[in-house]
Amino acid sequence: MEEEFAAQIAAAQIPPDLKVAFSSYFQAFEALKPALPLRYQHRFRNWLGQILAEAADPTLQTHWWETALDLIAKAVEPLGEPGMPLVAAGRQLAPLLMAHLGPYTEVTLREITEETVVTICRLSDTLTEPQKFMVAPNAMSLAQALFNKKAWYRAIYAGKAAVGFLMLWDDDELPEYFLWRFMIGEPCQGRGYGTQAIQRLVEYVKTRPNARELGVSCELGPGSPEQFYLRQGFVSTGEFLSDELVLKLSLV
Repeated sequence: MEEEFAAQIAAAQIPPDLKVAFSSYFQAFEALKPALPLRYQHRFRNWLGQILAEAADPTLQTHWWETALDLIAKAVEPLGEPGMPLVAAGRQLAPLLMAHLGPYTEVTLREITEETVVTICRLSDTLTEPQKFMVAPNAMSLAQALFNKKAWYRAIYAGKAAVGFLMLWDDDELPEYFLWRFMIGEPCQGRGYGTQAIQRLVEYVKTRPNARELGVSCELGPGSPEQFYLRQGFVSTGEFLSDELVLKLSLV
């Protein structure tokens, strides 16, 4: 299996420096593998195959290599010194993948499919304290959406990269439009994706009947997205919903 994957790297139609970085990463993974639980060994090996496929196949429409590298790094960091070579190799691989596959700039909202749902759920695993306590896991949001006809949900993409998730309470009868869930994966934060996603959402809500405002609520304290929403033009109402501050954005 190891020889087969090494051969795949050697045969991949990718730049030489990226090929070297892939080989270094795979070698670091192989060295660490005996220290990893069996479930991680299989999972990470599958992820490496997917990353290589993304690098070598320009026809693929969805990339998640950055999420995968982040999840692997977070999983091996508790191992301490033994895991550091793999983390370091990932830091060398990431900018080369970005240069080869990017840029990831234009943000769009896409429907979630059978092929992408696991990737979108995995984005929640990238969040760390205190952010991970500020929003429900994407898997829970999707489960709730199955039983709620008012739920309108989309994956957030930057170019081909899946970077986040949002879910809207979309009630055109009242009417009421409320941003129910919103998250950007941790490795993709700080690039303006969240701002663009809100813009795309506002564009959608403005097409809905009698849409005059968009609401949202958030917890306060460390890790709170309150300041982010204020920067997007939301205004605090001073009201609370289930211990979360309610903010509203005028659409007129």
